[in-house]
Amino acid sequence: MQKESSSEWPLIDAFGICRQTILPVYRQPTFDSALVTQLLFGECYQINGLTSDRQWFRIFHEDTGMGGWVWATLIKEITGDEYHKFLNRDFQVVTSPIAAIEYLGASLYLLPGSRLHFSELELFNWQDHVGFTGTSRPHVVKAEREELVEIGLRFLNAPFQAGGRSIFGLDEEHGFALIFAIAGYSWISGKIPGKSVEPEAALPGDLFIFRDLEKQKSHFGLFLGSEEILCLDHRMKVSDLDEWEDFLRNNTGDQVSMDTRAIVT
Repeated sequence: MQKESSSEWPLIDAFGICRQTILPVYRQPTFDSALVTQLLFGECYQINGLTSDRQWFRIFHEDTGMGGWVWATLIKEITGDEYHKFLNRDFQVVTSPIAAIEYLGASLYLLPGSRLHFSELELFNWQDHVGFTGTSRPHVVKAEREELVEIGLRFLNAPFQAGGRSIFGLDEEHGFALIFAIAGYSWISGKIPGKSVEPEAALPGDLFIFRDLEKQKSHFGLFLGSEEILCLDHRMKVSDLDEWEDFLRNNTGDQVSMDTRAIVT
């Protein structure tokens, strides 16, 4: 049944999978709306609504806790059984800056964080089977600190883009959440994983979080060791930790806090 006084129809038990390099998700069902987030090849989502003209579908990405509107032409539906299988079994996560896969008779480029629903336990050589070129890692294996830092540095020089979630444009929180997701760690929007540690005890791979309490905005930095941090302003870059903190303190109000979190155990 259509919602009263609304052009939106609810849906239940509907699911989809991203079959594009990047799938844009908008705040409202219109192309001139703000970009909420992006999904990458192989990521699955729930479909929970559509517009009355069936041109837009409202989706929810369970892994990140983000949702919004996707143009109907880009929707690829799957069954509920397929959705739960894809989420609950191991899969490969693309780690190389640019990879490629033969899909529907054409070569499709894949970006870091894209998912290939094959595990290391497959009885065939899945790389040859799907025509994959690039590097990947099993999602079920959590990265150690050195590998996490390497994953983060692959996003070096990626430009800032509100709502962006790829090497071609990164939203700050989406970007660092994506780095940890590639490394096998879950980071749902608004719920940063890990435990707080003293800044002096920080190790490479730990996360520094600078919170502007007045604007309710957080800034993130991945600690690289040797007082260096990977951070994002207009682009992803390596900065001196003290200079990063001083810059933020000089450009925010008095109500701020700093947290250091160890996500890698």
